[in-house]
This record gives sequence, structure tokens and C-alpha cells, in this order.
Amino acid sequence: MKKLILIAVLLTATVATYGQGQLIFANTTATRITNNVTGLSAANGTRAGLYIGNVGDPQGSLTWVATAVTPAPTAGLFSGGTVTLAGRAGGTTVAWQVRAWLASIVYATYEEAYAGALGGDGTVVLGQSAMGTIVLTEPPTGASSIANNGLTAIRLSPVPEPSSIALGLLGLGAVALFRRRK
Repeated sequence: MKKLILIAVLLTATVATYGQGQLIFANTTATRITNNVTGLSAANGTRAGLYIGNVGDPQGSLTWVATAVTPAPTAGLFSGGTVTLAGRAGGTTVAWQVRAWLASIVYATYEEAYAGALGGDGTVVLGQSAMGTIVLTEPPTGASSIANNGLTAIRLSPVPEPSSIALGLLGLGAVALFRRRK
């Protein structure tokens, strides 16, 4: 009996890994990527990454699954098409977040762009949407769209240079030392 239960559990786990859910990775004019400094739609070539995880997972544990680039005639808009998530069956609810970045150097992921900014690339601007949840659809039925499931406008902001952060910390340390002497 134990062997039968074990085989059933293993068979169920195996079948679940072949499940595929889909979602549409795109935004709308109401959810454009904008530049926080100028207030205008972000420049052509802005990249948007789709990050997926389990509902309740912290933001840092979401994993990258797709990237889309804003094309020339529609700055601030992206369309990554239908994304198929292997191992996540249709009907499953997942957590998602869109992270966007723009820089003079092409970075493949948000994490690379962030590391580039910390490394001194002053052209990097980053932004991210709030986290949301979505129920995946099963192929070949129409996929759910993140644009219609809580996606808000993404505002890009420059990342402070590491030297600015170091100067701030140095100033804080000086204030603490001065207070201690009194």
C-alpha cells in the first residue's frame, strides 16, 4: 500500500512538472513606462522584465522569465507577447512584477543594470511595478494579461552613485561621532 501511494505521489509530481500556464506580457497606454525626472514616456529601447514567483513570496525571490523592449514608434510601451510558464499549470495563481531599466549599455536583466549602476554607470535608470497576482490560463485558450491585472505605470529613476551613498554614510558617522563627544 505504501508503495502504491508513493508511486501515485511521484506520478502526480511528474505530471505537474509538465503543466504549462500562459500569460500575456504587455502594457497599455495607461501603464506606460515613464521617466521620473522628465515625466515623459521612457525612451525607445527601454527594457521590461517579467518576474514570477509563488503567491506570498517576497519580492527578492521572484525569478526572471522574459524581457521585452519598447519599440521605436511607441516609447514607453512594450509587448513581450504570450509567455508560457513550464511547470506552472493553467489555473495556478502566481505572483508577478514588472521591472524596467534603461541605460546607454545594453543590460540583459534588471539585476545586471542595477549592478552596472552600482559599478559607476551613471546612465542607468530603474523602475518597477507593484507586485500583483494572476491566474494562469491553460493553452490553447486565450492567456490572461498582466496589463489588465493591476499593472500600474512604471516610473524610472536614476540610481544614486555609490560615491554619493558613501559620502552620506560618512556624514552620518561624523554626526554620530560629534554627538558622542558632547
